[in-house]
Parts: sequence; C-alpha cells; structure tokens
Amino acid sequence: MQTGNLRKWLAGVVILLALIAVNAGIWQKEQMLNQGAVMILELAPVDPRSLMQGDYMALNYAITRSLQEQLYQQRQGCHSVPETPCFPVRGNIIVAVNEHRLVTQARFDSGEPLRPDELRVNYHMKAGTLTVGTDAYFFQEGQGERFASARYGAFRVGEDGTALLTAMLDENGKVIQP
Repeated sequence: MQTGNLRKWLAGVVILLALIAVNAGIWQKEQMLNQGAVMILELAPVDPRSLMQGDYMALNYAITRSLQEQLYQQRQGCHSVPETPCFPVRGNIIVAVNEHRLVTQARFDSGEPLRPDELRVNYHMKAGTLTVGTDAYFFQEGQGERFASARYGAFRVGEDGTALLTAMLDENGKVIQP
C-alpha cells in the first residue's frame, strides 16, 4: 500500500473512531435523561447575570454547604493527624430523597449499601466550592427575570453517579419554561 493511501486510510479510521466515541457519549447521556433517577436540589442564593458570558445562573446548592464545611474541617485535620482520612476533591456523596424526590440529607459515601430512598452522586471541588452536577445554568438573553424565581434544580442521576441538570424549578416545584 502506498504511503498516501495508508495515511488516508488511517485518517478515515481515526475520524470513524472519534465519531463512534462522540455518538456513544451522546447515547449514554440520552439514556441517563430517559432512565436516570430524579433528584431535586434546593438552590442557595444565586446571581442570574454575567456581563462577560451573557445570561446565566451561577448555581450553589443548599445541601452541599454542610458537606463543604465537613470537607474543609476534615482536610485540616488530615494534615495534622496522620490516621485521619482525607476526603478527595472528587468522590461520591449519598443523598436521601423524599417522596417528591427532593434531597433532604447528604453525607459523604463511606461504601455502605444504599437504602431505597438514597442515590449515590458524584461531587467535585471547583474553585473551592463543592459542586454536584453543574455550577451554572445558561439561558437565553433577556430571560434573567424569569429564572430569578428559581428555587430548585432538577437532575437525572445515572447509575455511575453522574448528575445532569434537566430543569430549573420555582418555589412550587414547577418547571420554569424559557
């Protein structure tokens, strides 16, 4: 086989593999959106405007505040006491949900089996803040006033703990339509 033909063939294989990988990722996200467990998180105060990025809402979740404080205390203690375990900047939390799928409690995952009303959710630290799912929700310009009434974020959680934000909800739990 000539060098030019071999390069074209290899380029075609690389492109095909990239397309397969991208489509597999899309398929996985679609499956999570269709079949993932529903979780609703109460929002902490948010700012629905960014001059540099347009209209978006910076998201913080009320349930993560106590976890973040626990994480900071644990990290301080782990440096001074060698036998104290340190929580990583990425990991899992266990959330308990009520009959309306609202998260009522959260704790760091210690490996015990889940109860029927619990979900395992991935967390990560971003700019010193413990984040579940995403830390921002973008919407069309001019819709900031509508989304300023958001009090909850609705997520779909996959079996691997990935949380995808699906909607913003008002104080009555109704989806805010863009």
